[in-house]
Amino acid sequence: MDSPRLGVVRESMLANPLLYRPSLGQSRSSRLPLPRPGPDFAYGTRTTSVDGGVAEALSLWRMKPAPGGSARLQPLQVDYVSMNREGVKSGLVTAKELTQYRAQWASENHSHHPHHTHTRRTNRTSGVPDITFGITTRPPSPLSDLLAHQYGQRWLDEQQRHHNTSLKHPDKVKLCISDTRTSLLRRSRPLPKSEPQCTIRRFTKVGPALDTFTFRDPESRLRAFRAHRSDCVSRRGALGQGTYNLD
Repeated sequence: MDSPRLGVVRESMLANPLLYRPSLGQSRSSRLPLPRPGPDFAYGTRTTSVDGGVAEALSLWRMKPAPGGSARLQPLQVDYVSMNREGVKSGLVTAKELTQYRAQWASENHSHHPHHTHTRRTNRTSGVPDITFGITTRPPSPLSDLLAHQYGQRWLDEQQRHHNTSLKHPDKVKLCISDTRTSLLRRSRPLPKSEPQCTIRRFTKVGPALDTFTFRDPESRLRAFRAHRSDCVSRRGALGQGTYNLD
């Protein structure tokens, strides 16, 4: 079921991707036909090289020829201009000296020739590369030890071995710190001392300065309370001991 749209629908609209609208509830397709993949069909670029597969990869190791390998077969050309210039700078004049210098110069430059060094370098690195660059990988852990929890048991045995060693060789006894007066006072509390009140002997037999009703008989005390109770009505204050109220 196509989604409703307004306007005239032409057949050219189906070929124009800007005007094409997908059906309701469906995704938009590019409407480009794909080839049906057959037994010999391959997406992308086809590889033209034919090899022997896994069997050839396990049995052989194809190495590309080293660049410049044919240069080592070519004879080295002697640069007489440079050789004569260096000989004149060295102070050689006679034919015998020049002949000896040429022989020595040719032997020295032959060992430092770029083709010669390249040949030695390619011969040294030829063959199957059996070296590993960087850090080698850790050997795989055996599956039987993992299932049997051997690593945990080894750790427990090692901890028990360390514990037994520490018991056989105990640490040195640490010297105790001597107590000071501060530490002793911090731990102990002194008992309170009951000392008598300090008195002066010449004031021991002196009588009271005031002779109040507390030292009289109880009847005098009762009479004093009755007088105060009757007199406190006309005095100020909560206890009736203030000045007289004259208002």
